[in-house]
Amino acid sequence: MSGRCIMMCAGDYHPMEIERRPDDFVIAVDGGLSRLLRQGIEPDFLLGDFDSLDPSDGTIVERFRKMGESRFLQLPVVKDDTDTMAATRLGIQRGYREFLIYGGLGARLDHTMANIQTLVWILRQGGQGWLLDRETSVTVIGEGRFVIPESFEGTVSLFSLDTELRNVSIRGMKYNIENAAVRNDFPLGCSNETVNGMQGEILIGAGTALVILTENLINSH
Repeated sequence: MSGRCIMMCAGDYHPMEIERRPDDFVIAVDGGLSRLLRQGIEPDFLLGDFDSLDPSDGTIVERFRKMGESRFLQLPVVKDDTDTMAATRLGIQRGYREFLIYGGLGARLDHTMANIQTLVWILRQGGQGWLLDRETSVTVIGEGRFVIPESFEGTVSLFSLDTELRNVSIRGMKYNIENAAVRNDFPLGCSNETVNGMQGEILIGAGTALVILTENLINSH
């Protein structure tokens, strides 16, 4: 499937342009509904336990509820999945493998960690997910080659989510390594930098890694 699953969640969010393509599937996750509506985006699906919903959106929730299960799902407050994870499962079930998640970062460190685990789950379903904010993009990668987007300039951090990443090579950036081990008990991959005119890339022989891109941030040390 060529379309993307776009999710707006209820975590910290700095308004940014959201490109909606004709074949994208947009999910409003609980309190993310009002954010989408303020940006003029009508979601394709509304999901949540609605514990973070803006009370002024109650009539809109009822409109979606009347559309039935093709457009609406109310979750119990007590459950194993987070609202974001439940929305991700829905996207996977509908055939999507690329996920753009807004409002998934912020002051709630526990929810941020849960969303990073959700990115791991997406990877293991054969997809790729991104947690996106105005200047920060977070994704999870596995074995293979990850290319830093050409338009990106800033800081690139790599962290192991396993005990060890094996045969890691970082090329085309300020600090490069070849066939190295990156462990989860030493932050070797923190705060690398892009280099103008060079294509940065990360190659991993084995393991699962967290990649954080921070736009327009260059280290001062």
